[in-house]
Amino acid sequence: RSGRLADALALIASMPVAPDTYTYNTVLMGLCGARQWEDAEELMAEMVRNHCPPNEVTFATQIRAFCQNGLLDRAVQLLDRMPRYGCTPDVVIYSTLVNGFSEQGRVDDAIELLNGMLCKPNTVCYNAALKGLCIAQRWEDVGELIVGMVKKDCLPNEATFSMLTSCLCQNGLVDCAVEVLEQMHKYGCRPDVVIYNTLIYSFSEQGRVEDALKLLNSMPCSPDVISFNAALKGLCRAERWDDAEELIGQMLREDCPLIEMTFNILIDSLCQSGRVNYAIEVFEQMPNFGCTPDIVTYSSLINGLSEQGLVESAIELFQSMPCKPDIFGYNAVLKGLCKAARWEDAGELISKMARKDCPPNEITFNILINSLCQKGLVDRAIEVFEQMPKYGSTPDIFTYNALINGFSEQGRLDDARKILSTMSCKPDAVSYNSALKGLCRAERWKEAEEVVAEMLRKKCPPNEVTFKYANRLFVPNRVT
Repeated sequence: RSGRLADALALIASMPVAPDTYTYNTVLMGLCGARQWEDAEELMAEMVRNHCPPNEVTFATQIRAFCQNGLLDRAVQLLDRMPRYGCTPDVVIYSTLVNGFSEQGRVDDAIELLNGMLCKPNTVCYNAALKGLCIAQRWEDVGELIVGMVKKDCLPNEATFSMLTSCLCQNGLVDCAVEVLEQMHKYGCRPDVVIYNTLIYSFSEQGRVEDALKLLNSMPCSPDVISFNAALKGLCRAERWDDAEELIGQMLREDCPLIEMTFNILIDSLCQSGRVNYAIEVFEQMPNFGCTPDIVTYSSLINGLSEQGLVESAIELFQSMPCKPDIFGYNAVLKGLCKAARWEDAGELISKMARKDCPPNEITFNILINSLCQKGLVDRAIEVFEQMPKYGSTPDIFTYNALINGFSEQGRLDDARKILSTMSCKPDAVSYNSALKGLCRAERWKEAEEVVAEMLRKKCPPNEVTFKYANRLFVPNRVT
């Protein structure tokens, strides 16, 4: 707050004894917490004037605050001032700065600071720099830095390997992550369940279910429910239902309790594969394992029922939910109503959402607009489109693409081009292709050429569909 420094200094001035560095540092911490940077600078000057010079804690407090707020250059300036007051930066100050540079993507600055430290870097410092290199996907530099830290007698620890495997997996390099895992024992490190969970999840995400199961069953530590759930997700995605059932049996045999997420993975996967009846059977088993269906469970079932055209069952389940519906539940019901072409009910549901303090979002409107366009009701879709601002929603690329395609399908090409030219967001290849489709179908070649030219002028990369239409344009001796 404004005036904080004046109040603080007034309090210090009224003290019966001279304030010490601890007192000043306490006030400084408050100023930094409030982001009162100029006041903090003035307080340091006041310390010097009162013959109470700042110490390492004074500098560490400000440097940490600067780094947390992205003011790295100011933090470095403060670091450079430390020797003037007889202070030497310690490893904590350096690790704070190295981490700050890494977080902002200034990896070279982080490495330069690491190499220029006045004290011996510890594993925390190296891990901070490694994180920056991993974020930048500079894998060769990662390897070199690890070699360098080992040469300096600073061995990587479990946190190092956990961070490395996580970053590699996030970038789809799960085999490299396994190689890192296999190197851990050389440095006296044992992989924990978190590292294994990361790898199992990544294998499942890549569809490599056998690798996920092999890793799960070879873990030197006991797998937890997250381990099993990660493998279960892969089995469900591959629709290996018998193996999924066997895995759940293994969980129970190994005294690993099923949780709501376990059931949600099963139910959602069954619904997505059209096996809603099986999903309902699983749903009904939840209380037997001490699990209570949550909003995610209900939303998956409602969506599954809607996708199968069982709208009344979806609505009945929606209305019987013991938990408050969220946007996903409403959108799932809306999808079912749209599939059944129950437009009045769909409109009433959107009004109800606003009344129930769950305002419709862009996805809500896109479901309705896209469904109307697919049924040829483009004018009604436009009416819905015009209502979006009333509910605080902004049309996105999917909204516009649905409308452009809807107009093109009906041969209303001027309307399609009008939407294309008045979009509030940048058109993508789908936008242009939808317009091109209608223009080519109507043999309005000149206008189609203009659309392609505009696409290139606005630096929108064409795709295979674009080239398919473009090949129809450039025919020799065509009358345009």
